[in-house]
Amino acid sequence: MSEKVKKGLPVVLFVLGLGLLVAAALGDSLPGWTVGLLAGLGGATVGVGGSTIFMGAACRLLSPEERVQVEMAEHDERNLAIREKAAQDSWYWTSALLWIPFVVALVRTDPLFIALASGVIVLHNVFYLVNMGRWSRKL
Repeated sequence: MSEKVKKGLPVVLFVLGLGLLVAAALGDSLPGWTVGLLAGLGGATVGVGGSTIFMGAACRLLSPEERVQVEMAEHDERNLAIREKAAQDSWYWTSALLWIPFVVALVRTDPLFIALASGVIVLHNVFYLVNMGRWSRKL
């Protein structure tokens, strides 16, 4: 992937997500499930693009020596194995638990399901971090 695409794609995703969120906010004439779907997709797209932009900016604040260390740690075989094992365990245990309430919340636009889906997503990420810690001790 070219360097232009690597730098431009997160910005495009962020702007696209903002557009989806604005469409959801201004979509009074749209059915409720469509507004929920637009808001969910917009939030996810803003999260992916924004986090990539934020991490790139945070990395540019590091000294050159720290950047080299971060790059080495990112491609270290042990760290890759830890992340793979943790992601596999987390996804195996929480895939249905993660997507079912999320889709129901987007379709029903019920505040209870929205809170439930948000809680499940947080628990999924916590479970991923716990598995990373567990596998880092095992490997």
